[in-house]
Amino acid sequence: MSDSLQRVVTALLAAPIVLALAYLGGWPFAALVAGIGVLGQREFYQMARRVGAHPHQGGGLLLGVLVVTAILRPPLWPVAAAALLVFVVAAPILLPLEDFLLSFTATIAGAVYPTGLLGSLVWLRKGSPAITDHEAFRLVLLVLLVVWATDTAAYYVGRELGTRPLAPTISPNKTWEGTLGGIGAALLVGGGLKATLLSGLAWPHVAALVGIGGGIGQLGDLLESQLKRSTDMDDSSQILPGHGGMLDRFDAMAVAAPLMGLYLNYVAGVL
Repeated sequence: MSDSLQRVVTALLAAPIVLALAYLGGWPFAALVAGIGVLGQREFYQMARRVGAHPHQGGGLLLGVLVVTAILRPPLWPVAAAALLVFVVAAPILLPLEDFLLSFTATIAGAVYPTGLLGSLVWLRKGSPAITDHEAFRLVLLVLLVVWATDTAAYYVGRELGTRPLAPTISPNKTWEGTLGGIGAALLVGGGLKATLLSGLAWPHVAALVGIGGGIGQLGDLLESQLKRSTDMDDSSQILPGHGGMLDRFDAMAVAAPLMGLYLNYVAGVL
């Protein structure tokens, strides 16, 4: 099976599961997001080891899961904070003296990127008293579909039509044509959702969210590409046939979801 076909099959199998759990919300969706984050976090730690760090994987993964859990249940934030303080105090014992600063930093950074940032999807799905459960789901749907459409279009348009490299020193295969194709797809999806499911969200807000998800989100892709390039890796792992690892699949989401959530809360005022 070719990589392209594997990519399509994986997406067709995984996307309905993600959407179904997003529709359910609550603990099922939080567990999914935490699971994706933890797998991506392990890939991040694997990268860190390739440059000499020795992150404490168990402690880092626990911190990441606690962050996602506390986002769903805010009374648990003190528990997450206490776990962080315990790790900080115990770090001299848990981490080797050699490359201590690098190992300490990598452990905490992994709990933030990707797990903590992806936890913003749980925050969005949780919603607020100002909106209904269905409205919260539609906002998450907007984030997921805009980012997915951007990723998919950028990949295929870049592969078929791309001639001008976007950032050759970071990711030689990414092109300006692919980037524009991704933004175009994000516009189509955002416009379609506005016309059908998001009538209460003004067009300027939809346009801004499309710009964040379709434009700035692609910078998340470049971030992960730079991480891989700095550690001499082609893919973060091979857990998703045709896509690579969880970081390869959710790198843009880890940047776009929190930014779109912040916009929806503090600018659009819908959360």
